[in-house]
Amino acid sequence: MLATARQLTITTTAVTAALLLTACASTEPRPKPLEHGTVKEKVHDEATRTPIYENRYRETNCRKVTTNALTLTGISRPGSGGRSTTGGSGGGGVSKVKPGTPNNRNKDNSSGSSGESSGGTRRVCDRQYLGRELTGWHRTPEVWKVLIVKGERSRWKHVTEDEWRTIKIGDSI
Repeated sequence: MLATARQLTITTTAVTAALLLTACASTEPRPKPLEHGTVKEKVHDEATRTPIYENRYRETNCRKVTTNALTLTGISRPGSGGRSTTGGSGGGGVSKVKPGTPNNRNKDNSSGSSGESSGGTRRVCDRQYLGRELTGWHRTPEVWKVLIVKGERSRWKHVTEDEWRTIKIGDSI
């Protein structure tokens, strides 16, 4: 019961927080982005290249593992419609479930006549770390931007290189 009370508390807290956020949200439309104002700051970010690496591994110590298939008695076969009641047309009968058939994972299609339960073999390998390999570059282009201010609002505005070179701090744009 302790787990149920904790789940109820967490759910109630989350719903209350969502309602408060919704109630406190402003219904007024947002103003359009600031396009004109006084330049307070200029910034130029250089183009950058960041390498992208990928880890490389090698398979070692490979072996074949034999798995045995289990017959699950509590699961009905797909398409059987679930549990079937025996004992006539009314309720009160005993529920019976037919076991599903195990999957055969043998690739050579030979049946196990040696008395083993049907199963399969699969290949299992350990991985050995070889190192990192350079696979490419992430490029970020050059950026020229100015901080414009009008009243209490401010915004970084992207400009071209020529505009950035001609604009001075304190100019109105």
